[in-house]
Amino acid sequence: MTTRFATPEIVRGSRVTMEEAVMELLPITGSVEVQRDTPNREHPTHTHPVDETLLIIDGTITFTIGEQSWTCDSGDRLLLPAGTLHSSIAGDEGCLYIIKLMEMKSA
Repeated sequence: MTTRFATPEIVRGSRVTMEEAVMELLPITGSVEVQRDTPNREHPTHTHPVDETLLIIDGTITFTIGEQSWTCDSGDRLLLPAGTLHSSIAGDEGCLYIIKLMEMKSA
């Protein structure tokens, strides 16, 4: 069953390893994406057609949604509903994170 997010949310957590992050987000059948951003790498404002969960493994990244920004580090999760306008910039040390895409089921 796919969980839908009503609003963007940051869930603070404790430090995780790559294996812990992958195993936490890996669906029963499917895959996750590993993303590495170089220091200060910027992702300009954009959207995604599906819900996403991002779990930070190492480094920091600042997400901006509307007028609000959050800096996340290891163990923190961003729950991002489909269609949410957002941007991000990696911290001075860069950032390593896992992305779980939650595809919408057709009726």
